[in-house]
Amino acid sequence: MRAMKVPTLRFALLLPAVLLLAGCFGSAPPVPKEQYFRLVAATPAEQGSGELKGGVEVIPFTGEGVMAERPLLFSADGGRKLEQRNYAYWTNAPPQMLRDLLVAYLRDAQVADNIVPSELRVETDYAVRGAIKRLEQLTGSSNGAVISLELSLIEKASDRLVLSKTYTSEKPTSGESIDSAVAALNDGLDEIFAAFAADLAAAQ
Repeated sequence: MRAMKVPTLRFALLLPAVLLLAGCFGSAPPVPKEQYFRLVAATPAEQGSGELKGGVEVIPFTGEGVMAERPLLFSADGGRKLEQRNYAYWTNAPPQMLRDLLVAYLRDAQVADNIVPSELRVETDYAVRGAIKRLEQLTGSSNGAVISLELSLIEKASDRLVLSKTYTSEKPTSGESIDSAVAALNDGLDEIFAAFAADLAAAQ
């Protein structure tokens, strides 16, 4: 019987390994589908009568580092370490999204005679500034979500700080799903906006 040639022998020896690798690559899980989420503020339960006169402009919020980026954030150690979710994004960057929501909410709440976004460059007596302190899902020993916003009202002519306060809401969730975390963030946002609108109505 004629001896097997060396190249053919090498191929025969390598064939099982090649087939094994092909099987591994062939069974790779599919890439997760990207998901997009938005914050939604509820309609104010109470309406004022435009107590704050002179108009209010609302400036896009600020947020340090990853707070201003679109990937959703989560923390498993009480907020000391933040990580970005893969394939889960806000529909808009949080500073812009939160500012636009606050403009709509304050208009519906009728806390001032005029509420405008700063881009319109309308003459107003007051400005609202906001800073995102926390906006994240909580995982680990307890599941939930936390949102914390620093909101300030400034009298523009004198640069007088009329109101400055940090509003925080932390809500539990029944599991670690992103959907439940976003729903909890929306609930917390409603509480914060309602509290700020009440403070604005009382500020003179």
